[in-house]
Amino acid sequence: MDDDRVRDASQVEYGELPELTRALRALGSARRSGGNLQSQFFLPLLDARRKAEHARTAAGRVHAFDATDLNRALERAIERIITGWPDNRPSARRALRAEVMERVADYARALSALSERAAAALDAGESTRLTSWRAWTIQLAATFDAADRSWMSLRSVIDALPVTPRH
Repeated sequence: MDDDRVRDASQVEYGELPELTRALRALGSARRSGGNLQSQFFLPLLDARRKAEHARTAAGRVHAFDATDLNRALERAIERIITGWPDNRPSARRALRAEVMERVADYARALSALSERAAAALDAGESTRLTSWRAWTIQLAATFDAADRSWMSLRSVIDALPVTPRH
């Protein structure tokens, strides 16, 4: 497998996955880790990638990145941020939710597009199989990038959360 080609999602062969984690610049960043929240935010994508790498078929790889499951994980991460916010007033929580949703909107849209591309890849006939696969891998790489950008956008909110002492 040619490493340069596999880094580019538009050049992979049918069933191959492109390099995905290079887009996650924020993951493990020394500037601000975000601790457990960062792990909760990125872990579903990393788990899906691990499952996809172990899948024996192209369809298994697509199914590993179930956009519905990834969207639910995003919602759980958002809820955890909202729950950790020190201002308990309902109006403050609503405003925070709106702000957080705006900051993760690109990631949410990327997940929606990933779902559409996955359906197309799974339904593709022999003549469109490679094109559909590459469209899905391009969107998959874009989804990883959107997750990274969303996390970077969330950092100022995360930094404002109170630090909970470890016991």
